[in-house]
Amino acid sequence: MKIAAKSLVRDEKGRAMVLALLLLVLGGLILTPLLGLMSTGLAAGQVYEKKTDELYAADAGVEYAIWHLEQGGDPDDVLELTLNGKNVTVQIDKLDNPCYEPAIYDITSTAVSTEGSSTTVLAEVTNITVFIEDGYLASGETIGANVYAPEDLYVDNDAQIQGNVIVVGDLILNEATLVGGVVCVGGDLRLNEGAAIESDLYAGGNMIMMGGTEGSYVDGNVYIQGDVTMEGASEIRQDLWSGSRRRAGVTIDKNASIWGDVHVKFLAVVICSGQILGGIYEDYYDHYCPLGETEPEITMWLIV
Repeated sequence: MKIAAKSLVRDEKGRAMVLALLLLVLGGLILTPLLGLMSTGLAAGQVYEKKTDELYAADAGVEYAIWHLEQGGDPDDVLELTLNGKNVTVQIDKLDNPCYEPAIYDITSTAVSTEGSSTTVLAEVTNITVFIEDGYLASGETIGANVYAPEDLYVDNDAQIQGNVIVVGDLILNEATLVGGVVCVGGDLRLNEGAAIESDLYAGGNMIMMGGTEGSYVDGNVYIQGDVTMEGASEIRQDLWSGSRRRAGVTIDKNASIWGDVHVKFLAVVICSGQILGGIYEDYYDHYCPLGETEPEITMWLIV
């Protein structure tokens, strides 16, 4: 028995080494491509992380451009900033669009890494609201956006606002000014000769239209909670609603005209030597501004 056992042991010599060599060869065949795959994955992760940082930086450039426009900044300005270690350059282009409508802007934002790679975002943005805190829009200036004034607003000669207007206090539209959108005024409103509003008008106070010889007009419905005075060649091209309670609270000069109906609290408030092409009705009720706080509208966003 001892002789047989020793014979079996001698017959197994070298088999473990063969098995070890097989495992070593197999490991070598698997390990090399596995290490290559891990290396590729690590490099891809680094590239992905870098491109993600560039994308976030470029998108921040778009938001910065929107803020720049809201503060009344010049669309022709080239903006620059640094974020996530990326240098960002922003170009703003104002697109052609129909008159008296809020402008549409193409915003191109490019983020560049220190290694030279870059990511560019193109966004198309409209419905921008410009905040005019100093209460003054200079002569000849054009704002292709909505406007919000937290107090009074004076719009000087030949200035133009293409969007909607909200004024918490009083609003004066001087000679040859134009507003393309809806106008909401918390206080009084005055349109001087040549001033024009292309949409509806809401005012919590009184309105004076100084038409002169050049004329002034509102090409929409007019909702005034106080008195209305129309002098010279002034026109309201749709209906008028006035909440005046005093005699001659609605005074229409001989050269002035209202193309639609007039709605008042009392018929006696209307004194007209001009034209009212519609009827006069004793059915006034308050109408309130339909505008509220609006956010910029991004109509297109692309990675280019």
